[in-house]
Amino acid sequence: MIKAIALCAPVSDYLVHVDRIPKPNAFARILEQSWQFGGNAATAIVTASRQGLPSGIMGVVGDDPNGQAQRVDFQRHGVDVSRLISRRGMSTPYCICISDEETNGRSILGAQNPYFPLAEEELDLDYLSQARYLLLDGNTPASRKAARVILDKGGDVMFDASSYSETQEEMLPYTSVYITSEFYWKERYQGRDIFDCCRDMKKRGPHTVIFTLGKEGCAGIGPDGKEFRMPALEVPKVVDTTGCGDTFHGAYIVAMERGLDAEGCARWASASSAIKCQAIGGRAAQPTAEMVEEFLRTGRSDLGFLEERLEYYRKLHYSL
Repeated sequence: MIKAIALCAPVSDYLVHVDRIPKPNAFARILEQSWQFGGNAATAIVTASRQGLPSGIMGVVGDDPNGQAQRVDFQRHGVDVSRLISRRGMSTPYCICISDEETNGRSILGAQNPYFPLAEEELDLDYLSQARYLLLDGNTPASRKAARVILDKGGDVMFDASSYSETQEEMLPYTSVYITSEFYWKERYQGRDIFDCCRDMKKRGPHTVIFTLGKEGCAGIGPDGKEFRMPALEVPKVVDTTGCGDTFHGAYIVAMERGLDAEGCARWASASSAIKCQAIGGRAAQPTAEMVEEFLRTGRSDLGFLEERLEYYRKLHYSL
């Protein structure tokens, strides 16, 4: 039985890790390149599945080789794709992601292909009603209807608002766990006390609001009203932060399923993100639950599997 579902728009990522971001007409050296897959809730559901939570995806990809490769990658991670629609004649969205060794920063270039998201009438309500958790990253008629289905049955809806917009904020009443970024906080609240901001957002729907703060960790308030602030967990080397926020979201619902409180969930999610950031892209270093447990217990993560996974993702999968 499916316990978590992402309703979202999967994208594909061409990732390049360089020594530094060059100035115009200058040179930089490529240290690693990778063809992986992304999208906020799409990567989050891969995290949840890899950590043992039975998961599925509802959304749309194109009927092109890129879309076929998306489907295969979800299946490799144990995500059910029976409700992933291949839209005839549509090109699957893609991004170019550039991370650099000098700053540990990343930049994303998004292609503006026409995209036709899942329509409200395309929702499989019987499939959806199986789930305890719904992950969203967009405001559409389908996502609002799906959220209401899950909330009405006592489930949890997690929304990933990576940046502020009025459209994103309209999802507060449709959300029980609203996790967003430092960029949202700075633009929406201009540096106000972060816990005041959490309380302001909680008034409009969610029982939990958390801001992820990059190198500064995260801060939030859970259902019990308790404030918490948590530093980022250290790893030997940060390679690429692409997908760290998405990983945080997916791991958070795994921790919810384990019965942890909001602070415990955030710690589990932070550990998952810390492990992921040791490799390029959002998929290659996704940890299992056992890896997260080991990291939280010892501060170490066994990445012996990583080279094989990186080699797999160095290949262009869109020719499938």
